Amino acid sequence: GVCPARRFHGSSETGRAGLETTFIDARRICRLKKILIPQNQNRRAPSADEIIALLNGVCQPLAAARTPLHEAAGRVLREPVCAPEDQPPFDRSAMDGFAIRLDDANLEFKIVDEIRAGDWKPRELQAGEAVQISTGGALPGDGLQVVMKENVRVAGKILTVVERDSNRCIRFRGEDARAGQVLVESGTTLTPGALALLASIGHAKPMVTRLPRVLHLATGNEIVPPEQTPLTGQIRDSNSVLVRAFLRHWQITPQQKRVPEDEAAAKSEISNLKSEVDLLLVSGGASVGEHDFTRRLLEHFGFEILVCKTALRPGRPLIVARRGNQIAFGLPGNPLAHFVCLNLFVRVTLGKFSGWAAENIFQPGTLAAKLESGRNARETFWPARSEMKSGEMKLTPLRWSSSGDLTALALANSLIRVKAESSGLAAGAVVEFVPTI
Repeated sequence: GVCPARRFHGSSETGRAGLETTFIDARRICRLKKILIPQNQNRRAPSADEIIALLNGVCQPLAAARTPLHEAAGRVLREPVCAPEDQPPFDRSAMDGFAIRLDDANLEFKIVDEIRAGDWKPRELQAGEAVQISTGGALPGDGLQVVMKENVRVAGKILTVVERDSNRCIRFRGEDARAGQVLVESGTTLTPGALALLASIGHAKPMVTRLPRVLHLATGNEIVPPEQTPLTGQIRDSNSVLVRAFLRHWQITPQQKRVPEDEAAAKSEISNLKSEVDLLLVSGGASVGEHDFTRRLLEHFGFEILVCKTALRPGRPLIVARRGNQIAFGLPGNPLAHFVCLNLFVRVTLGKFSGWAAENIFQPGTLAAKLESGRNARETFWPARSEMKSGEMKLTPLRWSSSGDLTALALANSLIRVKAESSGLAAGAVVEFVPTI
């Protein structure tokens, strides 16, 4: 849910009892280390790069399942697919025209038959005979040539060849692939073209990574459904819509629940989490306020807390936890911070769940205008508009006032990475950015 702006700023952990869990050295891809920090010492919050490295290390591809072709777009193939027979499986005409013997030197022929696509009419053509044939039609025999319709004249059943060249206009059996040849490798993300190929060979249910099962809880006493008029002190729930639209990119339809700021109610909603959910997203309650219960909730259900705050803005109050192969995120309640964490961290998690290789989500671009960030001790992910101009990706920074700024969120299609302690970037500067979903 959308939580009040007080949740954006990370709070001091002074006074919190117990020991905290963190990790160091992202270059050793996720050999997680527990660093026991006494409560009176400052603990370094992990960077975006470190959290991404952590997720790439701990998240594993989900199980595979046979899936109908119409549901497999964008999914990762988990076994190689081989040609069951030669492709194409027979000699086919590549043009509309007339089949004649290749060794027939005549220029005038008698049309003795017609073959349309889908027909099978084997016969041995004699000298001076021709068969009218459609594109895709099966050649009636060997040693033939197809003369294009544009290169002949037809009068009744008599065919006169006006122009004849060496192009046989035939797609020969096996010219695309031989029986047993690998057509699509395991690990391939299935594009529309790949799916069309699988359909052409009768591979109707490819083995692909199954879709992640996601439960999203929007917490907060202040949130109401978008169609409801909020009372003073209430706000409409924008985060549930944001999360649902974000997950559509992976064809995922999440279970979504709104729960009050009440631990017992939240526990009731996820009581069956063990067997039903791969990814748990909790909006709000990720900070250390008196009523922020996400961490306690996750620990109650046996999750190991891996990250409890970050060194970035917006998005400092973030919880990352795991239980076996399940991953949970306690997301900051403010929508712009929510958007940043979805595009940096939940995105990486879903990519790994889907079976994609670890990807570098950052791309290079050039600032189209000056970015005045003001010096900040944390790395900033600045909302922006990206556009390809003259072969170069140009980024225009957007104004944003706080992590609850929905106006900037509505316009943004990218996040510019601004390093910690940077006071701004000049127009023309080369930067890293994340294209957002």
